[in-house]
Amino acid sequence: MTKKTLLIVSAIALVLILTLVLIFYKPKFESSPIPIKRYEIALMEIDSNRVAEELYLLFKDFPLFGYGADLEDRHSVQQIFDFITDPRTKELLADVLEKYPDLKSLEALLGESFARYNRLFDRSIIPTIYTYISYLDYDNRVIFEKLGFDTVLVIAIDMYLGADNQHYNATGLPMYIRMRLDEPFIAVDAMRAVAHFELENTPQPLNNLLDHMILHGKVAYFLEKTLPSVDMAVRFGFTPEQMDWCRQSERMVWSYLVGEKLLYEQNMFRFRSFVSESPTIQIFPGSPGRVGHYIGYRIVRRYMENTGQTLPELFEETDSQKILRLSNYRP
Repeated sequence: MTKKTLLIVSAIALVLILTLVLIFYKPKFESSPIPIKRYEIALMEIDSNRVAEELYLLFKDFPLFGYGADLEDRHSVQQIFDFITDPRTKELLADVLEKYPDLKSLEALLGESFARYNRLFDRSIIPTIYTYISYLDYDNRVIFEKLGFDTVLVIAIDMYLGADNQHYNATGLPMYIRMRLDEPFIAVDAMRAVAHFELENTPQPLNNLLDHMILHGKVAYFLEKTLPSVDMAVRFGFTPEQMDWCRQSERMVWSYLVGEKLLYEQNMFRFRSFVSESPTIQIFPGSPGRVGHYIGYRIVRRYMENTGQTLPELFEETDSQKILRLSNYRP
């Protein structure tokens, strides 16, 4: 074989190899929409005259919801029959379908967010995502957990119908909470659940206000990195005006916390409104509640800039005072 022929054969072989790589190789952190399985629709479409038989088939496609179900138990089957025939359930489904005829934009956003999460934490998690009607279960709007070899993200889609939805009137939830029960907050709540899932690997101390602020600061920083296209106010669950108040009042709030010696306060009744759900902080007229989340985020962000730590390293660091010290935080 001549030298020229050998070069031609080598070039052809190289082209074939590159072609095969392009065909079969998929980047570990490739971003693509994650399909969402809509249990609320499938469940409400079953024949109410054949509930047990139809559920056997349904649970093959939605095994999460069939886990532990005893379809030989008449009481269990009756409960599901009562649920799917309840006029209120049908009204909730109608509202869900009107607001969310499809979830393509959410599928795309979650696909991008999980790609970033996998890249940041060296994971390869693509969850199975379900939506369902929870009967207005606010406390369990989003669940993210590992089940065997699968990882699931479960979204109570009836908890994102908009603040003014008629069904929320009976829940007793105040408007400052109901404002977050809308489409822009689904992905935020989902990725917040992922952040807490990761934080569970390294339990975070919550002995004082600073611990609480740093914990929420870590979550807020995680959301910034996994949902960069989402407005900061949405990520914090604030209105644009509340977000502006936090930015403009950061130094004032910090001076108050330091002056009143609240950073290391262990009595949560003295600082609850800074980190827990609250319409406002009484000492600061016009403020939103949970301002401590923003202060914690600002500390964490400075810490990350100063130390060059990775997100996993941030989550593994449980010394809040060390994070504050190395942040050199000066609002």
